[in-house]
Amino acid sequence: MPTRRASRNGFPGAENLFNEHFFELFEEGKYREAALVAADSPGGSLRTPETIARFKAVPADDGGRSVLLIYFQTLLERGKLNQVEAVELGMQLVAKNSVNIMEKWLKEDKLECSDQLGDLILPSSPNLALAVYIRAKTHAKVIQVLIQIGQVAKVAPYAQKVGLEVNATELVNMASQHSPQAALELANALQQAGVGAGGQLVPAHMAVDRSGIDHAAMFDTFMNRGMLQEATAYCLDNLKSDREEHGELQTKVLEANLMNAPQVADVILQQDIWHHYDKSKVAMLCERAGLFQHALENYSDLADVKRVMQNTHVINPEFLVNYFSNLSADDRLDCIKELIGSNPRANLQLCVQVAAKHTDDIGAERLMDVFSAVKQQDALFYYLQAIVGFSEDPEVHFKFIEAACSLGQFGEAERVTRESNVFDPEKVKTYLMRTRPKDPRPLINVCDRFGFVDEMIKFMVKNRQLKFVEGYVQRVNPLQCPATVGALLDLDQDEEFITNLIMSVKNTVPVEELVEEVEKRGKLKLLLSFLESRVGDGSTDVGVHSGIAKVYVESNVNPEHFLETNPYYDSRSVGRFCEKRDPYLAFVAFKRGNCDEEVLDVTNRHSLFKDQARYLVDRCSPELYEQVLDDENENRKMIVEQIISGALPDTREPNKISGAVKAFMTANMPDKLMEMLEKLVLQTSNSTFARNTNLQNLLILTAIKADSGRVMEYVRRLDNYDGEDVAQVAIGEELFEEAFTIHQKFEQHALAIGVLLEHMKDFGRAEEYSLKVDTSEVWSALGVKQLEAGQMSAGVNSLIKSKDPSSYMSVIEAARKGGSPGDYELVVKFLKFARNKVKDIRLVDTEILYAMCKCGRLTEVEEFISQPHGGDLEEAGDRCADDELYAAAKLLFSAVNNYGKLAPVLVRLGDFQGAVEAARKADRVRTWRAVCFACVDSKEFRLAQICGLHVVVEADELMDCIDYYQDRGHFQEIIDLLEQGLTLDRAHTSMFTELGVLLTKYRSRQMLEHCKMWWQRCNLPRLIRACEAAMLWSEMVYLHSQYNEFDNAALVMIDHSPDAWNPSGFTTVIAKAGNLEVMYKSIQFYIDEQPELLNDLLSVLAPKVESSRVISILRRAYADRFGDLGLLPLCKGYLLKVQESNVPDVNDALNDILIAEGSLDELETSIDSYDNFDQFVLARRLEKHELIQLRRISATLFRRNGKYEQAIEVSKRDKLYKDAVESVAASEDAELTEELATFFLENQLLECFTTILYTCFEFFRPDMALELSWRYNVMDHAMPFMIQTMKEIGQRLMGLEEESKEKREIDEDEKKKIDDEVNDDPSVLLFGLNPSQAADAGVPMLMAPPGGGAGMGGRTVPQIGWTQSAAAALQPTFAGLQQ
Repeated sequence: MPTRRASRNGFPGAENLFNEHFFELFEEGKYREAALVAADSPGGSLRTPETIARFKAVPADDGGRSVLLIYFQTLLERGKLNQVEAVELGMQLVAKNSVNIMEKWLKEDKLECSDQLGDLILPSSPNLALAVYIRAKTHAKVIQVLIQIGQVAKVAPYAQKVGLEVNATELVNMASQHSPQAALELANALQQAGVGAGGQLVPAHMAVDRSGIDHAAMFDTFMNRGMLQEATAYCLDNLKSDREEHGELQTKVLEANLMNAPQVADVILQQDIWHHYDKSKVAMLCERAGLFQHALENYSDLADVKRVMQNTHVINPEFLVNYFSNLSADDRLDCIKELIGSNPRANLQLCVQVAAKHTDDIGAERLMDVFSAVKQQDALFYYLQAIVGFSEDPEVHFKFIEAACSLGQFGEAERVTRESNVFDPEKVKTYLMRTRPKDPRPLINVCDRFGFVDEMIKFMVKNRQLKFVEGYVQRVNPLQCPATVGALLDLDQDEEFITNLIMSVKNTVPVEELVEEVEKRGKLKLLLSFLESRVGDGSTDVGVHSGIAKVYVESNVNPEHFLETNPYYDSRSVGRFCEKRDPYLAFVAFKRGNCDEEVLDVTNRHSLFKDQARYLVDRCSPELYEQVLDDENENRKMIVEQIISGALPDTREPNKISGAVKAFMTANMPDKLMEMLEKLVLQTSNSTFARNTNLQNLLILTAIKADSGRVMEYVRRLDNYDGEDVAQVAIGEELFEEAFTIHQKFEQHALAIGVLLEHMKDFGRAEEYSLKVDTSEVWSALGVKQLEAGQMSAGVNSLIKSKDPSSYMSVIEAARKGGSPGDYELVVKFLKFARNKVKDIRLVDTEILYAMCKCGRLTEVEEFISQPHGGDLEEAGDRCADDELYAAAKLLFSAVNNYGKLAPVLVRLGDFQGAVEAARKADRVRTWRAVCFACVDSKEFRLAQICGLHVVVEADELMDCIDYYQDRGHFQEIIDLLEQGLTLDRAHTSMFTELGVLLTKYRSRQMLEHCKMWWQRCNLPRLIRACEAAMLWSEMVYLHSQYNEFDNAALVMIDHSPDAWNPSGFTTVIAKAGNLEVMYKSIQFYIDEQPELLNDLLSVLAPKVESSRVISILRRAYADRFGDLGLLPLCKGYLLKVQESNVPDVNDALNDILIAEGSLDELETSIDSYDNFDQFVLARRLEKHELIQLRRISATLFRRNGKYEQAIEVSKRDKLYKDAVESVAASEDAELTEELATFFLENQLLECFTTILYTCFEFFRPDMALELSWRYNVMDHAMPFMIQTMKEIGQRLMGLEEESKEKREIDEDEKKKIDDEVNDDPSVLLFGLNPSQAADAGVPMLMAPPGGGAGMGGRTVPQIGWTQSAAAALQPTFAGLQQ
């Protein structure tokens, strides 16, 4: 107590008091109390190294606890440890391998940090040491540790933050001691931060595009360390802008790689990312390195290009072909000359490809000169073959044909002449006829396609090649037989030969053309046997029959009979042929084919008008009549006379008469038409036409149109016409009197009075006619017309005289048009008269009731109703209601007990209670609705609710009812109505749903309770939309969950977490969600708002989400605070759970965590069990780690991935020679094995030497083992290996001897078998080389022509079957090439 008071008040001399008390307690063994005294000593007078040494000297207690640690624990409870105490505590914890305990004290700032403390902790925990250095502000060591742990990206930001000037090159040198990859990453990070090679900060606008950074200095730094790969990678990363000022550095990078790593330079140049380097220098280096393609790309001098281009045996031909596109046309030509001149056979194909591609630029003529100058005979042929398919130059095609024929490639010449449309046919024909090739197919193709058949036939006849003529017609193109026959006739060839030629192709020859050609030459009789043969074969071909018709006419063999009976010949062709010989035969031929124009022409020119008239009547063609009866026809008069006088009277077919009549009518010849009709009807002895109704009708109608004065005469004289129809036509022409006469003649009284009333408007004459006729029909018609004319009284009287009550509707309609009570009085009078005389008593009584109501005679209505009647009271009531006669309507509806219609009427009369009672009796939805709305408008809500309960139970009426209430602002009333309606048996889903919608708008506090109670009976999507509009998030989540829309529920909870989120509910929802994006979004949500619950969430989502994406999200989370791992350490449990899937990202993440934690056993287990990750990257990362166990893991990974050199180097550095031997044994590389053996001998590791000989016996070269043993005098250690080697060699030699002997025996058996097969095969004698064919055999094809086949657009000509094909001719050549 005194010491505490002295310490608290700072009394002088208190130090002595504390010292005494401390020593007293220490001597008594009360170490904790002594520590408390030291902690409270004034100014820390007792917290000295001596006190620490005193506690350190005390042995541990029975529980094994160190007294010194008790001392430090007491000090930490009372405050903060000073520098000396912190260092000592660190030494104690390092010794116990418990450094991680200090992390908590560092966070609580209870340790005074110093560089000594950081140095002490660094080997055990670099991350903790980094925190100590930061607090101690030992900036240089902070940067060193950042580089050591691989966080190079944080070096530059840290230096800028603390204002430390750093030298980039020094930092990179420092990083290279740990790892080349770390040095590269650091260099890139420094450049990203804008730190130059000299330590200066580059301005931000320059750092972005690297324009102010000395990349050359950084490149030199890497190169000085021998790190070519990293230097190149650095430049590739930072010289992407391809600036001109970087040209020198680009050259240095390419030069270094071309001299040391040509493959890398090749890749860089292929990427085409730099363009400012020294092209000539790089091109020269590329040429030396064997990269001839890149040399060509960078050389600009034509001499250099030609020199490099000579290496065609190693340059990709496709590249060379494309490279020529970069040259000018003249340079291309020079290069082609150089290539083909230096080695024609080897470079011919390449030169042909280049020339074919660039023919348009260089010029086909110049290239043909080049290839023609080559000593190799077929060079020009190959070039032309490559371009002929797409060339449009006629000279190219001609030269190709010429070259093909000269080389015996008749198949190619035949193909081009058959397919090409480009060559000059005249020139090619002349050439072929001059050279006379053995194969006639090219000449035949040209002449056949371009119309030189006549010349070809003359050429073949002249050269005595009639067999070719016969073969051409029979096998190549039978369609050209007519032209061939014509040419042969012109050459006076034997007619028997010509006839036989025609007969050989009689079924394929075009007969019409053949007949035409022979007809031109006056040799038609030559075809008689051919045509009769075709007819005898049953041919119906028009050309055949036309030809034989001409032959018969020419020979005068009963031609008229043939022309009239044969149905197949061409009438026009034969008619024109006959006209010069006999016009009548021409008329017969034209008539048989209905050739109207030709018939008219021949009959007009030869005055055959009688025949023409009969033809017109027989054809009965309106178009033909129109042409003949045209005003401009000079022969019309004579033809009309022939028609009227002879043609028509002689015919007995009415349709022909009708056709002629129509033609005259169409020609507007009424006079001639009337003349014709009078002749047929009035002046003929033919009773058929005289009594013909149609002709009489036509005569009257014609008179109506042409001469109305004669109509009355015809009406009275004729009596067999259609009176009613004719009268209608007369009415149309306003001949009313004639029409009335016709009706009167045929006793059509109703139609007659109709003419008087409707057309003549003569009511007096009509009344006289009615009195004269005195028929009910006439009086009724008169009465109706009088009513229509407004003569109500006269009309009713006429109807009464007619004694026909059927016109009662006319009376009613007349009364309605008048609309006055007096009119309705007349209606009552007539209807009472007609009431007992009509069948439709219902309509009549209904009209009587309505008329009385309209007149206001309600008493008489009651009387009428009380008596038997047939009226429709409901209809009458409806009409009264429509006319707002509500009292009358009430009377009528009450009489029929129609409460459905009575209720609206009572509403109109203001009797709401009565309307409700009527609606209840009617019990119809429409009635309830009308009464309900009327009560709402009158604010009779109690009655409205009674009616509304019957409305809302109908789904179709619900929304109208709700809208009606809402539009008038009665929100509470409609809610009460729906709540009352939920208890009804007929309550449906829409009622529950719409009540919920109304609650969201007007009673939101009751919404959740409503959802929980009635959600099963609601339309959940509509409620969800309503809740969203009202921003009721908790209710919305609940509805989404009940609707199984767990994704949407989760999104709502995430977006509106203050109102909607709770831990248990969210976990339940997200576990049932199906959308992965929602799950990832929930992970980010927990990272942002609930990180402490993140592991629980991930455990739930683990089976569904993609672990790689989750890890990416966790790495990015708070990376600025916690480093590259982000929140991954927090989720270690999740990673262990999902690692079973062996996913690369999961393995990488967990390995990073285990490395950071220093959990070596767990790391080894992870690497061994789950190997699906980038093992090489991890090995490079661990190979220079401070822990030897991690370096050993690095060697293991190198060995697994085939990086045996790195694995051996790591093992050698750590003197793990057993691991080194295992690595070299796994590699099975003799060179590596020998290098390691030499290393063992140089370092006197003889046992290791013996071990490697034993382990690598299979691939250790015996000569090298013997040499090493002799050089280092260790023969004893190598002797077991040599003994075993000699044994193996002896066994192999014996095995080789046996194998060689067996192989020789097998070869001899095979040779004998082959000889026997050749000797026994007779086909060798049958298909040997034919000397004549060998003479015509062509050169081998260098390549397929690139446009051959149908690509030339020409008409395909059939192959000539009797000559050798091109493919067969080339078979021996290809066989020779294969041999």
